[in-house]
Amino acid sequence: MNTRVFTSWLLIICPIAMMVIFAGLEPLIIGEVDEKLAPKEKALATLELFQSKEVASNIINISGVVLMVGAILGLALLGKSLKGGGSALGTLSSMIFTAVLAIPVISMGLYITGNDFFADGYKDAAVSLEMMGDAAFRAIPIFWGIGYALLGLGMILEKGPLPTVLAWLLFLGGLAMLSTGAFIGGFGFLIFLIMILVVVISGVFLLRRTG
Repeated sequence: MNTRVFTSWLLIICPIAMMVIFAGLEPLIIGEVDEKLAPKEKALATLELFQSKEVASNIINISGVVLMVGAILGLALLGKSLKGGGSALGTLSSMIFTAVLAIPVISMGLYITGNDFFADGYKDAAVSLEMMGDAAFRAIPIFWGIGYALLGLGMILEKGPLPTVLAWLLFLGGLAMLSTGAFIGGFGFLIFLIMILVVVISGVFLLRRTG
């Protein structure tokens, strides 16, 4: 399996599986907390909810983060693959996506430690770590959007490896994510879902090109 085929499968499998876990399995198996709660109350409710289903929570969240990392890695590899007129922008997008990889890993570390503290009875410290994890995670859509925009613009300039329409969608979708802070609110989350679909379609086109 060469790098382009590996990249294709990352872009196809990881985003879909990530959404199945976070948007489907997590609320179904673990449950959800009231989004209208104050930050501290929401963090405490999340810790209590996850503690009641500790094993399932760890499996679902670690799996989801691994898949998110895989999706971002696929985009980083795609950016690095640009060799023509868009190579500089592709390399820059790859560097940004590589930096974004650290955010979900750091957030997961904060969440896991917070749950450990909560189980040991240190509720105040646990709530603080839970809130810090959420705060770190909020940076993802901003830099993910920048990466999308640079990657799309690089492919527009290079006229490959994806169809021009997909390159433009990556570019414009990246700008939309950057400006709206996707993941936050209904409209932002809708943009994020559309971009996930664009990434999956991009992976399919890339895989067909390698065939």
